[in-house]
This record gives sequence, structure tokens and C-alpha cells, in this order.
Amino acid sequence: MTNETTSNNSISEQPTVLFFSSAFCDPCATARRTLDEVARLVPAVTYAELDVAREAERAEQAGITSTPTIVIVSAQGEEIFRAQGAPTLNQMLVALAKAI
Repeated sequence: MTNETTSNNSISEQPTVLFFSSAFCDPCATARRTLDEVARLVPAVTYAELDVAREAERAEQAGITSTPTIVIVSAQGEEIFRAQGAPTLNQMLVALAKAI
């Protein structure tokens, strides 16, 4: 998974997984491992990790109140899935199946 910032206004040709994290968040490490496995299994999706301290405005716009929070957005820009905490691999795969 890469650390990148995507624009809210950009329309991707594929779903996007936004991973809102923070530096001293133990559950973020668990979520990151799950997302790394998801990225390996579903490489045709854009993955972006956003640190809420560095991306405070973006986190606020997205309504992020805790970390980790994972948001899956469809290619059309519709929010398909949101999880506060570390979702399971199966939860992520089911949500991505709905987004594709």
C-alpha cells in the first residue's frame, strides 16, 4: 500500500480504499496488515493511506473521528463501505466486491 493523497473531486476508473491512520495507533498496524493482504489479492484497486495529523482537513471533510478508519469509494465517487477500527480480510473483500 502506498501513502498517497487523492482528490475528492477526482473520478477514478476503479474503486479507491482510503485508510485514515495515525502514527501512534496500534490498531492501525493491524488494519495496515489486512490492507496489504487485500492489495495483494485485489491489485486493480487504488489504495491510499492518509495520516490524520498531516491530512487534518481531508480527515475532517471525510468525517473521520477515530483511527483507523477505512473508507471504500466506488469509481463513481459513492461511499460503499466505512469501518472504524480494523476490519477483517473478509469484510474488506466483500465491500470491494460491491464496489467493483
